[in-house]
Amino acid sequence: MHDFTFNGVSLRSLGGRITEAPFHTVASRDVEQVKIYGQSGDEVIDNQSYNNVPFTVKIAFLTYKTSQTANDIARAVIDWLAPLQGAYYTYKDTWNTGYFTKARLTNFDEVKRELRTLLTATLKFSRVPFWYNNSGTTAVTQDSSGNVTLTNPEIYSAEPIVTVEYTGTAANNYKCTISIASVSVYVYSGGVTPYQVLDGVQKQHYKISNNTKEYISNTLPPELPPNRRFICAARLEGSSIWGRDVQLSIIPNWRRL
Repeated sequence: MHDFTFNGVSLRSLGGRITEAPFHTVASRDVEQVKIYGQSGDEVIDNQSYNNVPFTVKIAFLTYKTSQTANDIARAVIDWLAPLQGAYYTYKDTWNTGYFTKARLTNFDEVKRELRTLLTATLKFSRVPFWYNNSGTTAVTQDSSGNVTLTNPEIYSAEPIVTVEYTGTAANNYKCTISIASVSVYVYSGGVTPYQVLDGVQKQHYKISNNTKEYISNTLPPELPPNRRFICAARLEGSSIWGRDVQLSIIPNWRRL
């Protein structure tokens, strides 16, 4: 029997099971077909993104397998899921081992008693297009030579979260060059701050100053190419040594559809 975890709570922990066979849903490409006057066949406009994926999970609870009554279980399920409607939370299931996604609960109407000892419910979700590899959620920091070495195990490019931290002693502004997969990105401190972040997932470039997030620019890290090993590094302006007075770390966010 299959199980899923939503916002850190396992269906199995409440005595529930998924009642259907494993399903595999794939995100569709976000494209538009445009009719051009006098031209046979439509033009296709690729919006360079994927659509969210709706999916349904049917679940059941056998009350005789637990010490709880049917009412207890129904209340526990409602207390778990009802407050989670509307926002994205981490979703995992047992047929995508090693991966997780972000999903939101779009419909949860009732917990139905089919028999005295059997409760059922149908849950409808909408998830983001990608499944994320668990191995890509840990920050990789630079080695003694100032390099961050990464290998993308997936066939899709990844949107990394890059953190650059100034570790020198200067009290003035600084500029820094970050080389990621042979692509150079230039960042400017706007004042010496503990660190700044180029977030490819949230599409934000910000710094932390006095424990406050301040947005800096529209500079974003390049995507990490698929099926490749590559080296990333950071260097301060005016320095010939990568990694001196600057610390680089990258959360790669390996992903697949």
